[in-house]
Amino acid sequence: MNAPAAAALAIAPLIVWRLIRTALAYRGDASPATRDFALRHFSQEDIDRGKASSKPYYLPNTIGYVVEAAFLWALVFLGFARLIEQIAQSLSSNIIVQAGCFIVIYNLVNAALFAPISIYTGYVLGRRLGKLKQNFPQWLLFNLKGLGLAVLLGWLMFGGFMLIVRLYPDTWWIIAGGLFTAFMIAIVFVQPILLAPIFYKFTRLENGELRDRLLELCRRAGVAARDVFVQHESKVTTQTNAYFTGIGNTKRIVLYDNLLNTNTPDEVAVVVAHEAGHWARRHIMINIGLMAVSALAGAFALSVAFRSESVQQFFGTSVERRTILPVLSLLGLFVSTFAAPFASAISRAMERQADRICLSLTRHPAAFISTHVKLARSNKSDVLPHPLLMRLYASHPTVLERIRFAEEKRT
Repeated sequence: MNAPAAAALAIAPLIVWRLIRTALAYRGDASPATRDFALRHFSQEDIDRGKASSKPYYLPNTIGYVVEAAFLWALVFLGFARLIEQIAQSLSSNIIVQAGCFIVIYNLVNAALFAPISIYTGYVLGRRLGKLKQNFPQWLLFNLKGLGLAVLLGWLMFGGFMLIVRLYPDTWWIIAGGLFTAFMIAIVFVQPILLAPIFYKFTRLENGELRDRLLELCRRAGVAARDVFVQHESKVTTQTNAYFTGIGNTKRIVLYDNLLNTNTPDEVAVVVAHEAGHWARRHIMINIGLMAVSALAGAFALSVAFRSESVQQFFGTSVERRTILPVLSLLGLFVSTFAAPFASAISRAMERQADRICLSLTRHPAAFISTHVKLARSNKSDVLPHPLLMRLYASHPTVLERIRFAEEKRT
């Protein structure tokens, strides 16, 4: 069996599993007991609206997954990646510039290929379901900014990777792993002051009782938040959110203006206390550490595997060539399929820790419950997702699990 056929055969089970996931997502949680519990906090209209707002995404997302797998397979095994490499080499003799040209062409082709799905899921469904307020030019500009930033950061990472592999052919995987970690920390540091303002408008929360209360909550959690900012999303989306961002001198609390407009001060405090819980448990740094270990392990495995001539012949490339990029992306499909359940379990454990800290700080289970009910309604969330998919892939506990947890604390 030749390499393209063998790769297609290996990819097929991933696509089959994705189709099974989609079928399970459509079914949702059919347990009568779970539905009865949901109806204690949500109306049937809320439940139906959440289902109606979630289901239209299932099939397009699955189609996108299949298209992505086919695109990467074609790049690696039908020679399209080598064609992009030849174009990049014709434009410059510098390996850093070549890496940049490869990234630009790769991303532009990828964006063009996925444009119909992106427009449909991002804009058409967003507008149809009442989640998006941007008009098409605004939405397009927002996404073009994202593409430009992805190209720039991709160029920095991939160009650096190419240079390191050339300079340190035996130990590149150690250096690359270390620099990847440093790069991630730098991104977290500059995100609130350089990257986020490209996409969003921020203003400081006015001095007052709410601001003082939120900063005091952070102080009690042992988190040195320097300021509270409002992200003006009400002209962009109907969804609500709040988050902590930055590290060191750039650490700050960010609240959607939608959250401030639709929630009471007690409910806003619940959201911030939860985010403070993440910082108190150092979840961001733990995640960076886990990514660093994963990157180092992946780089080591890659360096060992591609010492084999048979592996190089199978993929038609080596670590030193630009064509290694789609190979990494294709391998990422396989790794993510098996790693996702473990990453999701870790994420849910962190969310539960943050919820416990939140209730410890606020001592207000009723506000905790009303907050999550409002968040689910405003975000039009599916409150009855399929339990198997939640165990395997959900990054957060379901809203009903969080409500049960708060009710136990209240009693």
